[in-house]
Amino acid sequence: MQLGEFLAMLRELDGSALDRVAASLTNDTVTDEVEWCRATIAIDKAVRHARCGRLAARAAGEAANLVYMAAARAGTTLPDPEVTRVARGPRGHADRRVALRSLGFARTARLAPLV
Repeated sequence: MQLGEFLAMLRELDGSALDRVAASLTNDTVTDEVEWCRATIAIDKAVRHARCGRLAARAAGEAANLVYMAAARAGTTLPDPEVTRVARGPRGHADRRVALRSLGFARTARLAPLV
């Protein structure tokens, strides 16, 4: 998946999709948290290796904004702690992984469970 495709997918989010993601974050186990930490470290290393920190940061910011916009369209009063968790939570690292992949950095393929 290319970065543009990922961001286009986020533009299609609706309130029920945000609720499902928020619920999945609430139901995370300790094992999920450990996996998230490992994936975060791997993504950070990949970003440094690929020297695409600016692209990754821009992708993360745009993805978070799209989540907030989807919540506002769904009628959620912002700021909302659940929306913030979705925008910045473990799934939020997927945008950085997609940014790396769009640059041809294939090692991020093992991080697929984050999407």
